[in-house]
Amino acid sequence: MQNTMIPLTVANTLDQSNKQRVELSSGQTIKQQILSKKLTHKGDFDVFDKLGIVISDRTVDTLRDTTVYVGPPKIIGGAGIPRERLKELKIEYPSIRNVKQHTTRKAVEMISVRFPSAGKTKSGFWSIVIHCPNAASGLMHAYVLDTNVITGRVSVALYENPPSVGYCRGAQSTIPGSNRKAKWVCHGDYLSMISTVAGNDPVRRVGAYINHIQNLLNA
Repeated sequence: MQNTMIPLTVANTLDQSNKQRVELSSGQTIKQQILSKKLTHKGDFDVFDKLGIVISDRTVDTLRDTTVYVGPPKIIGGAGIPRERLKELKIEYPSIRNVKQHTTRKAVEMISVRFPSAGKTKSGFWSIVIHCPNAASGLMHAYVLDTNVITGRVSVALYENPPSVGYCRGAQSTIPGSNRKAKWVCHGDYLSMISTVAGNDPVRRVGAYINHIQNLLNA
């Protein structure tokens, strides 16, 4: 049986006008397919999404009709939550799970978490995902899943289309890497606060961010 062919566009990070619309075989990583189809020059490289996040190990199946960017390999460091340290966050938030398509052998760049909603949702809980591709120093973004039925007054703004301000940089109207609709939580200009509390430790920063989002949603 032949593999399904997945259509997508491959661009060059150094010259984004250089784009190729291609169909690649499912069941392999995007890097494997770009190598086998000779869609880049010789030498090591990484594959990135439109936010600059490394997706070299993502399967082609998850990238249908998207544009990926090929460029020099990203220097290791500063990415996501170290995979072996995810259990540290589960001590305070046992419901935390890594999102598979945003997980590499070494790091987790998106997590899901569930916590009580103080009577503001029908289920009694908030179910959210947090996108944290640069947890050690960069912006994180929290999204309320569309399965939440809000029954109480929520003091923080939840945007279907995030506004154009600095602390929204990288926020989307869908969960990154999918077409699933979600509401972005307006977290404010929180970076300096979290840096003061948690420094550059990715686990402490993510824990502080979850606490911040929980306080905003339940205020």
